[in-house]
Amino acid sequence: MIIFKKISWRNFLSTGDKPTIVFFDRSSTTLIIGENGSGKSTILDALTFGLFGKPFRNINKPQLVNTINEKELMVEIDFSIGKKDFTIRRGVKPNVFEIFQNGKMFDQTANVRDYQDYLERVILKLNYKSFTQIVLLGNSSFEPFMQLKQSDRRAIVEDLLDIQIFSSMNMILKQKNSELKGEVQKNENQRKLNESQTKMQQEYIERLKQDNESIIFDKTQDIKSFKKQKKYGVGTLNVLQEQILALSDKMLLKNGVQKKTSEFGTLQNKIDVKLDQEQKELKFYQTNSTCSQCKQDIDDVFKKERIIDISKGIDDKKDGLDKIYTQLESLEKELEGFKSVGREIAEKNKNLAGIESKIQSIDSNIERTQKEIEKLQEKKELDSVEENTLQSLQEDLRTLEGQYQGLCETKQVHEYANELLRDSGIKTKIIRQYVPIINKYVNKYLNELDFLINFTIDENFNETIQSQYRDEFSYASFSEGEKMRIDLALLFTWRMVAKLKNSVNTNLLILDEVFDSSLDAEGTEAFLKIINTLDADTNVFVISHKGEILFDKFLSTIKFVKEKQFSKIEAG
Repeated sequence: MIIFKKISWRNFLSTGDKPTIVFFDRSSTTLIIGENGSGKSTILDALTFGLFGKPFRNINKPQLVNTINEKELMVEIDFSIGKKDFTIRRGVKPNVFEIFQNGKMFDQTANVRDYQDYLERVILKLNYKSFTQIVLLGNSSFEPFMQLKQSDRRAIVEDLLDIQIFSSMNMILKQKNSELKGEVQKNENQRKLNESQTKMQQEYIERLKQDNESIIFDKTQDIKSFKKQKKYGVGTLNVLQEQILALSDKMLLKNGVQKKTSEFGTLQNKIDVKLDQEQKELKFYQTNSTCSQCKQDIDDVFKKERIIDISKGIDDKKDGLDKIYTQLESLEKELEGFKSVGREIAEKNKNLAGIESKIQSIDSNIERTQKEIEKLQEKKELDSVEENTLQSLQEDLRTLEGQYQGLCETKQVHEYANELLRDSGIKTKIIRQYVPIINKYVNKYLNELDFLINFTIDENFNETIQSQYRDEFSYASFSEGEKMRIDLALLFTWRMVAKLKNSVNTNLLILDEVFDSSLDAEGTEAFLKIINTLDADTNVFVISHKGEILFDKFLSTIKFVKEKQFSKIEAG
């Protein structure tokens, strides 16, 4: 079980240098209140950014940094899993991503993507989508389970049931199948080569019985033919090498284009920031006649001159942005051209390897044929030696055929295992066992929320919704309040399933403004009854504008306020 203990953030959205700290495990129910814009929903964005590198709401990463301080954004999250204590530190300007276990930082030699994958797959054992289905419920960026694609629904349930291992096994099996396919192909090539060599050896023994001079002549002609083939191959090889070299020289220009693209992108961002500032200043002078600082009237002449200067600056920057956009478009086309060059290099390298292999084969044939001629010229009795060689080749062929049989049997086993590990295989059988349990809990919570419908999902995660009169409905046909009841019922169900499986079970549950719009009074009371009956190790946080109504319903309260343009928690 994941026990979230504490989160702190600074220079995050409207929060300043002074860290905002929230303890998750000190109260079973906590109400978070505050005026619009006070920063109470920031906890959602800070939590998902710290864990998954992206905010809960639809906010670009650069916009997360406080616009006043403009640097040193930092989010720290403390949690424990069993006897292990973890701390996640993630920041912007500078970029920081650190994972600590029992006070010791993990090795950071791997790239950020691998680091994040390890956090989700090994430590948390859940991803962003699963996290937002069992921990967070919000009105802004939350995508309810019922609105997800079938594949995403399945992925979430697989996480909850802890059966992702079968997907991992399937990926490993696919890799092994690919390797096995290569071994089968290699075996087939070797068998063909051996068959060819065996046939050639048999023919050679027959020829030994013929006139030596005639055989020598034939083999001399073979060598001439081999050499012609080699000459042609070498010529083709040289041409390909020159072509690859020329194409590689072209690719050297790619870094310069990428650097220019980055420079123009940086310049664009700087101009965008300055343009935004000037537009705000222009709007101020257009709509105000009094200085916001000294409260004195602004001189009309100064005001007009300032509006003209700012407007000219804005036009100049827009012109500059247009030119930058044109340059970026041109650079993108150049980068796209490099892709085709890269593909061409890869194709030529492939052809090069094939020709080199052929030349090696030709050299081998030349060497072998020359030795055969030398033996014939020595007029030695080699019949017995060649017979032994033939026997050895035949034994090798039998060995290869035995190996091929073994590879085919292994392939059959892999194909059977692949069938088991498909989505329609063992995973579906496990899901099928839990579908009745899922449906039982969903309808239990719907009943407790006073929504008298029969809700069922099948093993393919398609829903069937019936009223008490057996009329059928769809999720989309319900009102927002009714949809919210279904979303809440599914949320509590997923948490219960996670607890049963002990897969992604956690103490934390955060609900953003669920009481403020979609839930009526009856729904609110029913929901409060549910959260008050949750396990003692559950810590529920509710963000709401209805502080005056809900204040006495929660064991603790956190109030966010805005002070000097910065969001903070008001001291209790």
